[in-house]
Amino acid sequence: MSIRPSSAPPVQDMPPPGGYKKIDFGRYLPERGPKGWQLWAGATITILYGFYQVGKTNQSRIQQKMQERKVRYALMPLMQAESDREYMERELVNLRREAEIMKDVVDEKGNKWVPGSSPFYGGQWMPRKIAHFMPKW
Repeated sequence: MSIRPSSAPPVQDMPPPGGYKKIDFGRYLPERGPKGWQLWAGATITILYGFYQVGKTNQSRIQQKMQERKVRYALMPLMQAESDREYMERELVNLRREAEIMKDVVDEKGNKWVPGSSPFYGGQWMPRKIAHFMPKW
């Protein structure tokens, strides 16, 4: 069941006469932090310092790469000689294997197979691809 509404006019809560007492918010709120120009100056200085460090790092990296390149240029003849020696060792092993496999083969003219010869004649010698000599593990 519901209560019937009263016919009396409603009573509204009102502030006391003269209003409420003023509240001093200033003493409760601390400083809000640095000013805008201080933030801008700090960010600018930080960014400029970062760019300076990046530039210094790039210069030292360029110097390091130049030194590595000079060392590589100085060692290149030795490295090429070592590579050629390894190639010749692999080539000799393969020629021996080819001579063993093709010992009974004769071409259409009746000539025996020559190890290292190619069925294709290009007019000049070219080294075989290195990938053919690499072991398949």
